[in-house]
This record gives sequence, C-alpha cells and structure tokens, in this order.
Amino acid sequence: MKSSSGITERRWSLVTSHGQVLAYLAIQPDARLRDVAEHVGITERTAVQIVSDLEQGGYLTKTRVGRRNRYQVDGEKKVPTTRLPMTVGQLLAVLLQALDQQPFA
Repeated sequence: MKSSSGITERRWSLVTSHGQVLAYLAIQPDARLRDVAEHVGITERTAVQIVSDLEQGGYLTKTRVGRRNRYQVDGEKKVPTTRLPMTVGQLLAVLLQALDQQPFA
C-alpha cells in the first residue's frame, strides 16, 4: 500500500485475522460472513475459511437459525500458544475491555 508520500507501507496487525474474526463473532454472534469480512478487512472467501478453521479447532460452534447462522465462541478453550496460559474467554475479555476503554484514543 502506498502512502500519500509515495512510500510503500506494509499492512500488518498485532492480532491475526483468525483472532479478529473470533473477537467479532464473540460480540456479534448473528453476523453475516459478509459483515465479518468487511469489519476485519478480508475477503468473504477468507472469512469462510477462517470460520471453518475456528470450527475445526473447536473454538467456535455454528448453529443454523432460520436462514442465518449463529456463532458461539468456546470461552473455555485454551489459547493456542504456550506463552499465554489463558483461555479464549479470558483473552477475549482482555481485548474487548481494552477496545471499550480505548486508552490511546
């Protein structure tokens, strides 16, 4: 991506797309994948693959409700890293609290 000064900027995030999708679905369990993709800044196809990965990993359960899907995050599942001894629910609570407080805004 080029900035206004013509310098190429690398786009990156401290939280992976998988983590962003999981956090978004934790607060918007009835969201359409189109909405998830737009919010996270990924394609709808990538959102479908990430949701599938999260389901297969046991972090997310998808239930059909009428014509829509509803997502449930398993907050007791351990975060997939050896450096953070916490559950997904604990990590999401920290992230969502930080977003609500916006300490650097």
